[in-house]
Amino acid sequence: MATILKLDRARPADPRRWTIGLEVSSDCTRVAAALVAARGHGLEIDADIVGTMTAQVPKETAALFLPWSDPGRGPAGTDAPDAIGVLRAGLAELQASLASALLAQAGLAPGGVLAIGVHDPGLWSSGKAAQATYLGLCDAARLAEVSGLSVIDAFPARDVASGGQGGPIAPLAEWVLLRHPKFNRLLLDLGRTTRMSYLPRKTRSPSGPRVFACEVGPGMGLVDLIARSFSGGEWRFDPGGRLAVQGRRLEGVLDHWLNEPYFRIPPPRWHPRGVRPERFVLDAMKMAVDRGWSVRDLLCTATHFVAEAVALAARRDLPQDAKIDEVLIAGGGQHNGMLLREIAVRLPGAPIVRLGELGVPSEALGPASVAVLALFHVDQVPANRPEVTGAEIARVLGQLTPGSPQNWQRLLAEMATCRPAARSLRSAL
Repeated sequence: MATILKLDRARPADPRRWTIGLEVSSDCTRVAAALVAARGHGLEIDADIVGTMTAQVPKETAALFLPWSDPGRGPAGTDAPDAIGVLRAGLAELQASLASALLAQAGLAPGGVLAIGVHDPGLWSSGKAAQATYLGLCDAARLAEVSGLSVIDAFPARDVASGGQGGPIAPLAEWVLLRHPKFNRLLLDLGRTTRMSYLPRKTRSPSGPRVFACEVGPGMGLVDLIARSFSGGEWRFDPGGRLAVQGRRLEGVLDHWLNEPYFRIPPPRWHPRGVRPERFVLDAMKMAVDRGWSVRDLLCTATHFVAEAVALAARRDLPQDAKIDEVLIAGGGQHNGMLLREIAVRLPGAPIVRLGELGVPSEALGPASVAVLALFHVDQVPANRPEVTGAEIARVLGQLTPGSPQNWQRLLAEMATCRPAARSLRSAL
């Protein structure tokens, strides 16, 4: 599926800098791509999403990731390195073809692009005794060889090395893409897990914007799991919240879920695999059977729960002087009318706006943020925020793999013109 927002060929005197962002879904079944054109440098850039495209990962390739998607379930034996190698190579081939198709539909020659940014679910260390590590799935050398473009990937790795959780890494890039000159915006990503990002109005402060982000709690993954588990597979999700609106709110279950220890964890709060909905569903199943609750009752309660978790995080976790002028909605939950109504009730005075209403396709924000992260790397802008990821200090994220000699020379010349913002002596250590 492709979306081209503009058909605009770059001319030699075009001041815009072009990057491609590629984002692999958390289950490694889908790759989204975005072409971004930017003017300016550093935090002063103005970035436009020019086109987007998505592709499904072949089933045999995606299946290689399944054993690694849960802690402690990595394949044992000598086949594990082979499986990862085949997975990385397969993803690189798909990513290269997707980038090429996106450029062709936008009418832009590869020579006009600075770099490709790549973000994927990666392989994360597990176990309390293990030191946190992140290994990306991007075969950057193969992708650079096939595409001819320089590749910037492994954005979480430097944050982890600096003592951070490895995410969320996108908030500063989201701020560049979605900032408003007058409004403070709260971005709610209602995906499998709910995440919020506070995007203050545009500022020219030397220290940059006071962006904040954290996980809020379970999202549509909980609603979908309830729909599948309690309907015998009849429903995979609750279309538009139409089932939930027919049910009743179960106060005991809602209070029980809100008393989970998770909601007492202060920021920075984030996990590479998100919030698992199973922990909330399993303890409700027995009560549902004993008390005769319907699937509609549980869906209604889960919808209220997701909205209540949003309100709780907005009260507890946002900076004390944060003012919300507008709430932006992304993710699959933006199509759930009941959920949006419940969020609006709990965040009064701030209009609810879907990203599509701003001209941003639902599949575009993730890969476009990756494209901006690649520009941050080129401009030597630290993209993580210690208060968001828990890192000891902000760092330039990503690792760079050269593309063709022509692309590499152009990128080197571009990087040579950039001067990083002045930082304290400690940040240079």
